[in-house]
Amino acid sequence: MEQAKPARPPQVTVAGWMVVAGSVLVVLSALDQGAGLHSLDTREAVQKFLADPPGDQLGLSLQGGLMAFRVLLTVAAVTAAASAILGYYALQRSKAARMALTVLAVPLLLTGFSFQSGGVFPAMVAAAVVMMWFQPGRDWFNGITRPATPAAPAPPPTPPEPAPVDRDRLLALPPPTRPPLHPTPYAGHAAAARATRPASITWACVITWTSTVTVFVVFALTLVQFLATPEVYVDEFHRQNPELSISDSDLKTLLLVLSIVFMVWSALAAGLAVLVWRRVAWAAVALGVSAALACLTLVPIVASVATGILLLRPEARAWMRGRDAG
Repeated sequence: MEQAKPARPPQVTVAGWMVVAGSVLVVLSALDQGAGLHSLDTREAVQKFLADPPGDQLGLSLQGGLMAFRVLLTVAAVTAAASAILGYYALQRSKAARMALTVLAVPLLLTGFSFQSGGVFPAMVAAAVVMMWFQPGRDWFNGITRPATPAAPAPPPTPPEPAPVDRDRLLALPPPTRPPLHPTPYAGHAAAARATRPASITWACVITWTSTVTVFVVFALTLVQFLATPEVYVDEFHRQNPELSISDSDLKTLLLVLSIVFMVWSALAAGLAVLVWRRVAWAAVALGVSAALACLTLVPIVASVATGILLLRPEARAWMRGRDAG
């Protein structure tokens, strides 16, 4: 007989729909501000930000500030659109969607401060994601149903007073011929619990998430600075590589494509680590291939080698095969 699914707690229902509604409002706000990007009010606001601390430390011109503002709005809109979809899947008890929402809440909250509303909607989405990690939502995502606390039992009735013992009659009984019986402990056990996650899998996922977040942030900042002042990067590249004959337009395209490729690659690797954490066998193979390919690029080689070695350990491979075998 199929086991009944645990009922969704009201806390998770409220948090999930807050994520969906807040993400849609963030997308609409980003589109509205993007449409008026070149308006007089927006230009004055950006110019005022660049003239006062800490904006004056960025060294951006008005056009560079507007370009950086456009990039922030784009990142916020894309992140919010993904959060709206993941919020719906989180309502269907998807642990991967909850983990992805937790990762996306960070860039969504950081880019939300550039909104004219002061980041109210991104903060609402981030708070709703945090609510999903509290009880009883955590038990619901893990499929755990805790029994309700039983009411205090009524006091037992007062037993009647025992009848007086006839001592002479007890002494007349024959002596015992066998030792007394003692209760034996219950030797039966339930089915074995699901094997715990080995430390090699845990460390492989942690290293992957740390390195991918670092790579994503580095290339995101590089992309923002490049879009703001592309001439600086082009001149510096030609100064360090005078023997290469490449046009400025081709060099700009190359830098733009490389930044986007590494950002997408790091995001996909972080998603594969989430699937490995959830014991999806093919994700471990894909993450190992990604780590091997990363050794040939500019990403941290030590982290890539460590991830590949940890995924190839016997206990890690046995644990990943346990889901299919089970």
